[in-house]
Amino acid sequence: MKTLQDLPDLFLDSNNKDKSKQLLWNLLKAWIADEESTEASYHRKEMLAFYEDLKQLLEAVYAPEPVIEPEPFPEEIRTIETYFVQLIQALKILVDPEMIFLFDLPNLGHLDVSHRREIYVVLKNQDLEAHHNTIGLFSFLTSGKQEFAIHSINRNQLTNVLAKGHLFFQYHIRQLHLIYRKEGVPDLKELPHERLQERMLHLKPSLEKNWEKADLFWRHALQEQDNLNWESSLFFLHQALELRLRALILVWEKRELKSHETRVLLRECYQFIPELASVFPQNTEEEVQLLQMLEDGYCKVRYRTEFTVEEKLSRTLSYRIAQVRSLCNKHYEHFFQPL
Repeated sequence: MKTLQDLPDLFLDSNNKDKSKQLLWNLLKAWIADEESTEASYHRKEMLAFYEDLKQLLEAVYAPEPVIEPEPFPEEIRTIETYFVQLIQALKILVDPEMIFLFDLPNLGHLDVSHRREIYVVLKNQDLEAHHNTIGLFSFLTSGKQEFAIHSINRNQLTNVLAKGHLFFQYHIRQLHLIYRKEGVPDLKELPHERLQERMLHLKPSLEKNWEKADLFWRHALQEQDNLNWESSLFFLHQALELRLRALILVWEKRELKSHETRVLLRECYQFIPELASVFPQNTEEEVQLLQMLEDGYCKVRYRTEFTVEEKLSRTLSYRIAQVRSLCNKHYEHFFQPL
């Protein structure tokens, strides 16, 4: 049967539906009033049936276009596991890595996600522009997914830091965690597991000692708050945060980063404890200014420069630094306490 493509104007506008039905009804009434139409009963039945058929045809003509539901995504790409497999395949195509390492870090700040997968993509040396483009791509691929984080590292840089005793990479960048290696790419030198445990056990007392000193400054900060000395409290809060972060860098990187800039220290520590970025994200002007005021407070108290600190600022910073302390303690319990 031929399908009509161009309907008369009357049937193109759904607002004409009632008018068309009324016209059809008028036709039926005119036929009934016709004397010849009543001569045979079977003619009447035929006309009534034809009328009902025309009514159904009008309903079909004026029916709204059906809403086509999009086909559901295949079940496999709804799951985190399969998304992860597809993510690795995409990385192979998009950035041509030499190696890809995967390991889990405990997700210390989210009760609904027990761990986060850290993906380290080892690339050939890149210029600055290419590096920035790669970082942007990785951010896009993991957008909205707390379960994953992707990091880019040059092979030469990784080789150098491993040789210098970068404990964090010695602990995580291992054959055990290697999930892809490009054909022809040689293995990285790996510290034997027994030697790795010895190093961590050796560094554990240093971490504990430095964090005890940081906690001493923390307690002084709370005492100054109790005494309403908001300016002095900022000095001790700064020192409590600085010493914790510097100790973390020292143990994991074998590097003494002598800096009073908490902004720099935090960025260095995000790789060890990713949840630090949710406590001090540094992603807005207000967040950067908050840390700047903490650093200013340290300098001005130390060099006896007069300045005023409001209670709200001191309370806000102490609350944030308390979160940092909690995350650091959980980090210690996971990596060092079992030694």
